[in-house]
Amino acid sequence: MLLKFRWLGLGVLLLAAATAASGTERRHPTIDRALNAASADGEFRGVVLVAKGDQFLHHAAYGLANTAAGRPNTVTTAFQIGSLTKSFTAVTVMQLVEEGRLDLHTPISRYVPGLDRRLGDRLTLHLLLKQRSGLPVHLERIAPQGDEHASREDLLALINRAEFSFPPGSRHEYSNLNYHLAALVVEAVTGKSFGEVLQARTFDPLAMSRSGAEVFDSPPAHRALGYRDGLLGWRHVENNMSYTLGSGEIYATAEDLWRWSRALDDPAYVSPASRAALFDGGSEADGFYGYGFRIQPYGRAGGGTGTLVRHGGSMDGFLSNVHRYLDDDLTVIVLGNQRPFDIRALTRRLKALALDMPEAGEAE
Repeated sequence: MLLKFRWLGLGVLLLAAATAASGTERRHPTIDRALNAASADGEFRGVVLVAKGDQFLHHAAYGLANTAAGRPNTVTTAFQIGSLTKSFTAVTVMQLVEEGRLDLHTPISRYVPGLDRRLGDRLTLHLLLKQRSGLPVHLERIAPQGDEHASREDLLALINRAEFSFPPGSRHEYSNLNYHLAALVVEAVTGKSFGEVLQARTFDPLAMSRSGAEVFDSPPAHRALGYRDGLLGWRHVENNMSYTLGSGEIYATAEDLWRWSRALDDPAYVSPASRAALFDGGSEADGFYGYGFRIQPYGRAGGGTGTLVRHGGSMDGFLSNVHRYLDDDLTVIVLGNQRPFDIRALTRRLKALALDMPEAGEAE
């Protein structure tokens, strides 16, 4: 009954999203000039969406989605969003907590029996979501990753080889393994794949029709290809997605990400208590990290500071950023299919242009 009530309550939200989001381009002259210049210089290719409340100020695409085929990016092109996936994972965990199916402070060995007890008995979902586990930063720190498909059993076997770098809970350190484990917990209690859970709880009810969880070696046709600059110029490079469970497997369009960002304010999608926990970033020593989001101050156009809620991601060939400047009701979404480029600097510049303020070197 709780799930039925949750999805029925999203009707007003979806109506507003359908009204505001047309699937067509909208160009803000000043923002467009800046992005056209960056695209012409080869610094950026991708899609940018800037919205004030429910109104799009700018929604446009730049550069090529597929260099060899000459296929351009469009506003309906999807991109791998990398670690921005972690925010979706945290929201999913909190939905299950609301339903009484998960507890944030219970050792996760209760949920994942195959996890080594020396790890599972000391870790909780709270520690995982807050990035305070002491686990290695990447699976690559444990063993090299191949080109073959990695099963859930393979991932768990790798995680079981991990050693703590510090006592769990003693400090903050960002780790992909935390969100691999959180997704394994979700799969264990739902009996479904993490992609199926995301589809049922987020992509379908929020009408994110061009987003999903990417399956190994099966990219959607409307997704851009990723590129990386090297000694021989730009080359097509992408990650083995089977190693990204819970921490990096989502692909999405900018418009779909905007729908999701607005849903975070709707109690039918996530309760006020859960939202408060998700957005409780603590101090700089805590990495400003809540549950799957970074929360920190930003400079406002009229002086003083506001609250910025953000997360980004990087994969081979892709970069993403979603910044929500809460006190100005401004959302800036940047999706790119080449790297490197300074995505944070670009996001800050877009915020400054949207709010008609000087471009300051803020540490956002």
